[in-house]
Amino acid sequence: MKGILTIVVFLVTFGSAFSQQEDDKHPLLTDRFIIGAGWYFPARDVKLGVEGNISIGEIEELEDIDIDRTLGLNEGDKTFNFNFLWRFSKNKFWSVRGDYFRVGTSRNVILDEEIEWDEITYPVGGEANVSYEIGLYRIFFRRAISTGQKHELGGGLGVHGLNFKASIEGEGFVGGTSAGLERSDISAFLPLPNIGFWYIWAPTDRWAFSASVDWFGIKIDNISGGLWNVSPGVTFQIIRNLGVNVNYQFLKFNVDINKDSFKGSFDLKFSGPALRILGNF
Repeated sequence: MKGILTIVVFLVTFGSAFSQQEDDKHPLLTDRFIIGAGWYFPARDVKLGVEGNISIGEIEELEDIDIDRTLGLNEGDKTFNFNFLWRFSKNKFWSVRGDYFRVGTSRNVILDEEIEWDEITYPVGGEANVSYEIGLYRIFFRRAISTGQKHELGGGLGVHGLNFKASIEGEGFVGGTSAGLERSDISAFLPLPNIGFWYIWAPTDRWAFSASVDWFGIKIDNISGGLWNVSPGVTFQIIRNLGVNVNYQFLKFNVDINKDSFKGSFDLKFSGPALRILGNF
């Protein structure tokens, strides 16, 4: 929270240095720089596979034995998120947007299902430490198609990058024989391109309603993947250089890889509200 307050103070101070004259348009339609920071509260569904034979299902948290967890991660956990927009062309038709958030967990659990990971079996009822960390990056180059006093419609091309790390540590078995304490790790960076569209309707210079959608599906040789990123929201402009945004974000990301060097699958779904403080100038 202190970090967000620091950002807000910086944005207000920095934005006040610009002597821009107010007009009837909402700043989301006119300003060159928009920076947002806040919290995302997603429900999560995380599934992964390695070497084509790993199956990670429901597991129980050791402390409260609640099977409505996936990999020991609470659905109600919040995560910091950050985004920016820069209209870099003189006529403000061209812009670039970036987004970032990360989630992670590390917990001791009792396995509710057998896990086979990279030829090592972790049995039902065994105690293990399971952890993972997901960082999601999005960079999107945009072009306004239609603009007006109260609206903006546009589209563009971008890429989502998924940085994924996961591990499990516990007593493992190979072919029914105990291998003692074993630790298995995986890490991968998965880029997935996308096309996208957005629309902003601002009936006043204070209120703006927006919606965006990114999509892509690809299958090349032994790699296939898909992406949906949908985000409707509303923005209220508190003062000239400071606003607040509330939106709902649904993100689904899946990739299957079947190569000699790596075989695996990643199926991630996040959905929930987000609250951001916006600085614009």
